[in-house]
Amino acid sequence: MAAEESKKPEVEQESPPPAADPKVEEAVTPVTEEKPADESKALAIVEKPIEPCEEKPSEGSVNRDAVLARVATDKKDALIKAWEESEKSKAENKAQQKLSAIGAWENSKKADIEADLKKIEEDLEKKKAKYIEKMKNKIALLHKTAEEKRAITEAKRAEEHLKAEEVAAKCRATGTTPKKGWFSS
Repeated sequence: MAAEESKKPEVEQESPPPAADPKVEEAVTPVTEEKPADESKALAIVEKPIEPCEEKPSEGSVNRDAVLARVATDKKDALIKAWEESEKSKAENKAQQKLSAIGAWENSKKADIEADLKKIEEDLEKKKAKYIEKMKNKIALLHKTAEEKRAITEAKRAEEHLKAEEVAAKCRATGTTPKKGWFSS
């Protein structure tokens, strides 16, 4: 409490700076004091003095008209500013909506193209499988043909061995020597 009492006189001693016009002194608001909940410190809130309108006694109605005109102008300016902000907000919303629509359009087109690509890849895989099957069939056919040729060659060889054995047995029986071209007949 002693701290509050010592601060109170200081607050009361503060006075607004002297002004030339006595009407200005009347417009200054008095200093108010707030007490915090813990009462350990006192705060003083000082408000700015209200700026008085310079009034001349002879031109009171003219000054009032000027003030009213200024108020009307300020009101118009506020309305214009509000309209401008509203228009800017509308333009921003339209732009955001269009950007969102463009993004959605891009994503759908991209999905369509990716689906087409996947379909083409599947078709290519099917064609590849068909070609692989055809090539394997060709290889199997070649192997079969090669086996047939081997079998024919083996049969000829066996036949020639048999023929040679017959000629050798005949030559042994007769005691003659075989001629060079004997096998070609």
